[in-house]
This record gives sequence, structure tokens and C-alpha cells, in this order.
Amino acid sequence: MAVPERTSSEPAAAPPAPAGSDSLAPDAAGSDIELTLPADPVHVPVARALAADLAVRLDYDLDEVSDLRMAVDEACAELVAKASGPGRLRCVFRVDDDALRVTVSAATKDGATPGQNTFGWRVLTALVDEVTAWASEDNIVHIKLVKRRLEALA
Repeated sequence: MAVPERTSSEPAAAPPAPAGSDSLAPDAAGSDIELTLPADPVHVPVARALAADLAVRLDYDLDEVSDLRMAVDEACAELVAKASGPGRLRCVFRVDDDALRVTVSAATKDGATPGQNTFGWRVLTALVDEVTAWASEDNIVHIKLVKRRLEALA
């Protein structure tokens, strides 16, 4: 019997990020939380609930929790709508000293990033401190959300 090269407790290597995308590589401590689920609207509440739970555990106030929950919902819904076939939606949650960073990714039909003049994009920019979107190889579109704690901004 062969010994597996990677155990389930070891983080999987992330694909290299395009230049200027602020990297999807796992953090040095390996503490990223990664959620992969079917790219179907029925599963979006799972990502939304995880975002809210993390924000509560990190002592975000109720308004910040609500904003992050809605932003993750909007980003996931945007990519689910663009998803190609029965694809997968990948959400990576990273906790930094001053912020919670969420990157949502999915393979899409055309690799087009969300329009920055759309209502959905305006909602995202109103709910979180930073929003970026980019496409990588194989028409995978990524949306990164950064929500800082109010106390970190003071």
C-alpha cells in the first residue's frame, strides 16, 4: 500500500495568483479557512453564515457583521450567476490583525469580471472597505472583499 504524499490536515497548494491580485496563496500560518461548495444559489447561505460566524468570533460589531454577511452573499450570487455549468464556488477566509479578507472564486462562462458600474458592485463597495475583482486562467473569476474592524480604522 502506497503512502499518500499529502494528508488531509495539510493545506492544499493554491494556484499562483496573477500579478497585482494580492495572492490567493495560503498564509504562512496555514490558518486560512476554505469553503468549496456547488455553484448553486441554494448553497450561498452556507458561505454567508460562515462569514457572519467568523465576524462575530472576531468581535466585529453587529453592523459590521451584517455588512460582511451581505457582501459575501452578493459576491457569491454574482459568481453563481456567471458560473459555467455545474461548477464549484470557492470561498477563502483569511483573518489578519486588522481585517477579515474573503476571496470568492468560480469558473465562469466567459471569464468576465463583474462590471464596476452595476448595482451589485456599488452594493459591495458600500458594505466593505475594499473590493477587487480579477480573472485568471480557465475563465476563473475572483472577487476579494476586505472588511476592517471599526476599531482598527480609528
